[in-house]
Amino acid sequence: MLLPWNSRTCILCLNEGELTIEHVIPASLGGTLTSRILCKDCNNRLGHSFESDARLAPELRCAAAGMASDLGALAEALEVGAQYEAQFDEQKVVRKLRSDGQFGTAKLLDNSLIVPEAEAAKHISSIMRKRGAPDQEVDAAVEKWSEVEAGAMLDLGRNVLVRKWMNHPSTPAYTESAMSPLVPLKTGYEFAALILGVSILPSAPGLDRIRRALREQDEAFARSVVAERRASNPAPFHGIAFMGNKPAAVIQMRLFGLLAYEVTLPATGINFGRLVYTHQLDTGEERCTCPEPAS
Repeated sequence: MLLPWNSRTCILCLNEGELTIEHVIPASLGGTLTSRILCKDCNNRLGHSFESDARLAPELRCAAAGMASDLGALAEALEVGAQYEAQFDEQKVVRKLRSDGQFGTAKLLDNSLIVPEAEAAKHISSIMRKRGAPDQEVDAAVEKWSEVEAGAMLDLGRNVLVRKWMNHPSTPAYTESAMSPLVPLKTGYEFAALILGVSILPSAPGLDRIRRALREQDEAFARSVVAERRASNPAPFHGIAFMGNKPAAVIQMRLFGLLAYEVTLPATGINFGRLVYTHQLDTGEERCTCPEPAS
């Protein structure tokens, strides 16, 4: 859903110029609510910093994991680059999940390598050639490996020993950092901008402080104005809502139905009733009660 923005002024740096499409909830999390509210520099600054790390946050991936059948490709995309653990004999190995669904290469304590089975032949060929083996010997080594039983140790010659491991189940390690509070702060501020329109642009202490925190990536400030909540169960939707003035305006962001982040906009009031945006992640349906931004 693309909402209009009736200005050429970036809501973050307040400079005028060509504006780019911004995802209010990050696109990496499946967000589709957009508007042309940020200049290219500000958009890139946010997208290449705390937003880019949010996708791997363990709390988001855990919430999404139980709804994989509803989320489809989004659930898979959230896991790309995540660390997974597997046990090889007495050693625990941590590897990252790649975009092709395979795990990356890892090294054991004896300096041997764990590689995806689909790539084993390529690695064996490369190692044998580096040891001076001719093509015929390389081909024979690859064939020998392909025929050996799982679990067997194999001497390919030229001091090359390989072991065909049996399939080892891998589970998420969940060692990545939690989502930065700057993400809900950004979402809350941008949603407020879409409600208020250009009246959010003039200098005001509370809004200026938010803009500065986002530009400087001030997590301490973001933490002071963002409160985390949890629902009972996950559900396949994202949402944003203006919750009223308490006494300052409060914007709530919901991710995967479970995780709620209430953002207080310091010294800022919004003179509208409760406004809600929802995005059903299973059907793609979006609903928004927001009025068009004031001109």
